[in-house]
Amino acid sequence: GVQEYENPGWLNGHWVYYLIPEGVEVLDVKYRETGYATDFAGSFRSSDAFLNGLWEKARRTLYITMRDTYMDCPDRERAQWTGDAVLEAEEAFYALDTASHALASKWLHELIGWQREDGSLFAPVPAGNWDKELPDQVLASIGYYGLWTYYLHTGDRQTIADLYPAVQRYLALWEKTDKGLVKIRQGGWLWGDWGENKDMLLIFNMWYYLALKGNALMADELGLHDEATKHRQAMNALAAAFNDRFWNGAAYRDPDYTGETDDRVQALAVVSGVAEPAKYPAIMKVLQHEEHASPYMEKYVFEAMYIMSEPDAAVERHKKRFGKMVSNDYFTTLFEGWGIGSEGFGGGTVNHAWSGGGLTVLSSRLCGIRPLTPGYRDFLIAPQPGKLEHASATVASVKGEISVSFHNASAQFTLELTVPEGTTATVQLPAAEYQRITVNGREHNGALTLRSGRWTVIGFH
Repeated sequence: GVQEYENPGWLNGHWVYYLIPEGVEVLDVKYRETGYATDFAGSFRSSDAFLNGLWEKARRTLYITMRDTYMDCPDRERAQWTGDAVLEAEEAFYALDTASHALASKWLHELIGWQREDGSLFAPVPAGNWDKELPDQVLASIGYYGLWTYYLHTGDRQTIADLYPAVQRYLALWEKTDKGLVKIRQGGWLWGDWGENKDMLLIFNMWYYLALKGNALMADELGLHDEATKHRQAMNALAAAFNDRFWNGAAYRDPDYTGETDDRVQALAVVSGVAEPAKYPAIMKVLQHEEHASPYMEKYVFEAMYIMSEPDAAVERHKKRFGKMVSNDYFTTLFEGWGIGSEGFGGGTVNHAWSGGGLTVLSSRLCGIRPLTPGYRDFLIAPQPGKLEHASATVASVKGEISVSFHNASAQFTLELTVPEGTTATVQLPAAEYQRITVNGREHNGALTLRSGRWTVIGFH
């Protein structure tokens, strides 16, 4: 008679093979896609086909790396590498609905929950046969881009209150010089990034600075103002020593480092705030010539170029580096390295969400949607279109949907946005000379602070 069978175990791959005995008539074959309980609530579209493809592939790759934990990929160890999770969680805040926040909370609690008696942290966790600390990935997770960014998007104060004390135990393990720089911490794997030309001492110092930055902000939120002051004093000392010892007038380099100038280091110095704007022109020259970062670290290069107000150069570099991946018609996902197989890193899987950091940058920098206070009570709309004609984005924030779209014409710049109930948007139009500005058809002067509702802001050139 008619029979049916469904295999309950989840698989991944690109083909399904069926071996059918002779004499059996096949009525139908199907597959059921399974995944994390979240919806594709965020969006991005623009007049640039490459950027659209990048954003869509990044979201697809993100989704298939979400199960009971964030994982690096579905077809190898399926493990929660904590550096990967930093990028994945931030992508989820822009691409998915708020149900995805629970997985980020679980990641952070698990990372801290597996802390050793000596205060050290390691990942992937939960762990079975692995116990190696990757110091740079841990610093990224407990600092500005990890725990603080989670709080900024969710407003989940209890999580930072629960995890903050254990984070201080870990930070205390790092040894410093008398100038305030941190020394190389070997951990279990002196990694830094895939690829070559890694200026490791500088990479570690920048991730440590970003860890201090995130913890200073968290200490303020928790009312621990003396600790916040201590963190900021350490930040100031580190920044001063870093600039004094490692800036050579053209780039940041360790005097004892002999490789090619590390683009990762320049990017981290910009996104952390250690590099002053006066250094931006020299750093831009480095980023337009040096290409050593893996897809994992390329996110910070992309973001740094927007921070330096170079959106066109940022897009040009991202197209050059990710063009082959995005234009590949066979794969709907982004690769671990710049190519597949022998052209990739660490085995070269074809679906690594650490390569999707561009999604975050397109939503947060090109379209300019960024929370200013935890839980999106106050947020920024500061688009940087460059030569792009138009773009739009939505974010499913904890306060409701935020939508932004702009049209960039020679005569005027038109920005349309939706501000959720109970929130305030600070709007910054792209740097330009405007003869006049209107808000919902009325002349406007001064700061653009908009509360709940739909708004049309036009800057006339």
